[in-house]
Amino acid sequence: SIVPYRSFATLNGDILLGSGNDRLFGILCSKLQKPEWAADPRFNTNSVRVANRITLEALIEAETRTRTTEEWLQLLDGSGMPYAAVNDIQATMSHEHVLARKMVQEIEHPTCGPMKLIDTPVKYSHSEPSIRSAPPTLGQHTDEILGDILGMSEGEIGRLKGEGVVS
Repeated sequence: SIVPYRSFATLNGDILLGSGNDRLFGILCSKLQKPEWAADPRFNTNSVRVANRITLEALIEAETRTRTTEEWLQLLDGSGMPYAAVNDIQATMSHEHVLARKMVQEIEHPTCGPMKLIDTPVKYSHSEPSIRSAPPTLGQHTDEILGDILGMSEGEIGRLKGEGVVS
């Protein structure tokens, strides 16, 4: 186990902080303006940080809550310590990297109209996998799966539908 290595609340979101060794913990302490924590016998090695996880993480979060996520990102930039903003869905979908890789595609759904879907995360140089169809509506493929694939009769399928087992 490594402590600290988790997300912490900020003024307006969350930030992931990772101090995988004592040197990185020292950097974190410096950036939090708490250099004395690095020498504190409760926190000066990872093994004692693990034993004092609850105390240390509460102290760290008291500090991270004093600034916005963006302020922490700027402060930690170039520090050599692992860190990252924790994005919500909206921030993720509008992130420049997601947009550049065309990870969100808008398609026309026959029932629901236009909708945004997550495209395949795997991109190839000479092949472009993509969204082939809109998501199915409830029960759209019931007859095909039960009849054609599982070999059920129309009567059996009708009975299951009548009992509310399938749509």
